[in-house]
Order: sequence, then structure tokens, then C-alpha cells
Amino acid sequence: MNKNNLIERKQYMQILRDLKDQHIIKVITGVRRCGKSTLLEMFADELLQSGIKPEQIQFLNFEDPDIYTIGDWKAVYDHIKVQLLPDKMNYVFLDEVQNIDVFQRLVDGLFIKKNVDLYITGSNAHLLSGELATLLTGRYIETNILPLQLAEIYDFKSKPPNLSKLETLAAYLQEGGIPEYYNQKQISQKQADKFVESVLNTIIEKDIFQRLVIKDKHNFNKIIDFVFDSVGSFVSPRSISDTLRTHGTIIDKEAVARYLDAMCDAFLIYKVPRYEIKGKGLLQTLNKYYLVDPCFRKVRLKREMSKDRPHWLENAVYFELIRRYRDVLIGKTGNLEVDFVVTDHEGYTSYYQVSWTTENPETLERELAPLNAIKDSNPKYLLTTDIDFNPVYNGIRKLNVTDWMLGNK
Repeated sequence: MNKNNLIERKQYMQILRDLKDQHIIKVITGVRRCGKSTLLEMFADELLQSGIKPEQIQFLNFEDPDIYTIGDWKAVYDHIKVQLLPDKMNYVFLDEVQNIDVFQRLVDGLFIKKNVDLYITGSNAHLLSGELATLLTGRYIETNILPLQLAEIYDFKSKPPNLSKLETLAAYLQEGGIPEYYNQKQISQKQADKFVESVLNTIIEKDIFQRLVIKDKHNFNKIIDFVFDSVGSFVSPRSISDTLRTHGTIIDKEAVARYLDAMCDAFLIYKVPRYEIKGKGLLQTLNKYYLVDPCFRKVRLKREMSKDRPHWLENAVYFELIRRYRDVLIGKTGNLEVDFVVTDHEGYTSYYQVSWTTENPETLERELAPLNAIKDSNPKYLLTTDIDFNPVYNGIRKLNVTDWMLGNK
């Protein structure tokens, strides 16, 4: 985003403030263009404002072609090392560090220096796999960055005076929270959509095809389309393979599983397993996948999303929950499904059911049934777009989902 249009990202900035000067690597991960680089830039600016001298800060973006003129990892290490102030704490930011070959040795070499406070970002989960994970076990903290939430977009745009809660939410479910999208939209909607399409293509080409060495791109694209069109539905590699087979696409379930893992590694989709509430254990069959931002589906499938709003509302609630809580799972109680089983950072459990509207008494009864079937006394919530003064049904609180997402409930 433009410097004049920056959003503080308060939650993530506070994490960096709390970890500052601690001898531990701060690893920032997340899908491309969700705001990782901007977050580090804002934190570096804050350091300057606090009295840190510019000479104590080094910021290297490894997607910048000029960086490659420095050379391999050892040359980059030497480049950084000679600029370190020996009697001061030095703040080193390595943006998209996985683009440097053998970057693990660069990171490890800097980490062992007592006067280096190290921050790295990456757009693929492979950043924390293999050798780096072995080298740095117990020596890093990962923070996964998500696109803007609804409350942050309010901060950015300010609430339009004549936009209802429902219209505000509907716009968010279609446009999502990729920050630069909103800058491009000020130019034109076409420009904004082209920007999102280019980001998605980069994710697919750089973070998936190149890293997984996928040769059958046609079938992979079929999987992407299927998953984007199945948000909020239970799927498995076998069910996807079987469904595509009926449409003439032959791809075995093992390949589907690899492709799904690759999309998760690129933070494009998030896999959520099912949890048996009574038996207190994870189930091995069928999961749900949620798309990190709905704008990717909008430009990929080029369909109106109004008919799928219930699923996209569920998608948005999932990402709001993982911003706030430690663990989020899909619940199962008997033959009934609970949309989300949540565990907070103190270990307490709560349950969430999501429905576009429950104005119809039959719909209300259906949505309350899974929560009523849970016999423990943990908090239970029903989130809808209805505006009916937050009634309580047998201990289950019904909340307006827009108010809840904005932090008003």
C-alpha cells in the first residue's frame, strides 16, 4: 500500500514489539501480498522513531533484482556482516529470504551473533522445513500473517455513511483483504482485478509449480478450480479424484493430496480437520479447506459470489477465529456438524455455528441442533447476518456477525 494509506496491523505489530531484542528469530510467513514486507517496514520505521540509528538497521528484499548482484548466501552474509555496528544491537530484516540458495546458512550465521536481532519473511511453508527447521529448532517464533480483516478495512476506508451492515459484509466477502487491491481499485475495478490475478499467478508459478516441480499443470489447475469452488464443503483427495473423474479428468488421489499440500504450503488455502467432540480426538477422513482471500476466487472463476455467500461467510469467520484463538477445528457430535470448535490461548473451549440467516424457524432449529447436542457448559455462539438484539436460546448466544467481526461483541 502507499505510505499514506498504511494500516498499522496492531495485532502483528504488538507481537514484534514484544519480541524485540529477544535472542530468537522472528519468522513472518503468509501468502504473497498480504502485508509481510509492509509490516517489517513499519516496524523498522518505528525503531527509527524510538531512537535507533539508521546504521543499526539493514533491510534486504530478496525479490529485488539488485540484491542478486551481491552474490550467493556467503556474499550476502559478508555484505551484512561488514555493516554491523560492534557495540550496538543491529536489526536485520531479510524479506523473502527463501529466494537465496542455501539461505539456511545465512540465517544461522546471523543468528549466532549476539548483537543481531533477526527478522525474516517467506511466502512458503518450506521456509521452516528441512535443514532450517533442524538448525533452528527452538530458536524461532513463527507469526503467520493474514490479509486485512474487516475491522482493519474499516480503519483504512472508514465506514461509508450510507452502507448497511449487510452491504459492508457482502462487499468484504467478495473483495477480501489484500491491501494493495484497495489502492488499485481507486484507479479502476479492472486494474484491481488484474492486480489480484497477477498475484495469484505468481503464487501458482513461484510458490507452487517451481517448488513442487509440477509438470501436469493442466490437472493442477483443475484441482485449484475445484477447491476454490468447494470452500466450506467436506472433501478428501479421494472424493476430489472421484468427482473429477466423472468429468473426464483422470488424476489419482495421491497426486491430489500432493497438490493440496502444495497449496497449503503457499498459504493459499488452509486445511481444517474434523474433531470428535465427545471422543475428544481428530478424525482421519474428510477435511475442509478455506481460501485465504475470496478475491482470488473472484478473479479465478469469474462468477458472482452472491449465491455462495453462506460458504464465504463461513470462510471469513474461520480466518477471524484463527486471528483470535490458538486452535480452530471442525466439530462433530453424533451425526451433526459444529462449524467450529475453538480453543483459546488459556486452553478454554467454545463452539461457533455460522448461518447467513435464521429468520426461518426451521433454519434456526437446524442451526441450533448441533450446539444443543453438546452437553458440556462451554460457551456456544450462533453467528448470522440477522439484526435481532442478540437473543439467547438454551444458553446459546446469537450474535450479528458483522458486529462480531468488528469487535463490537
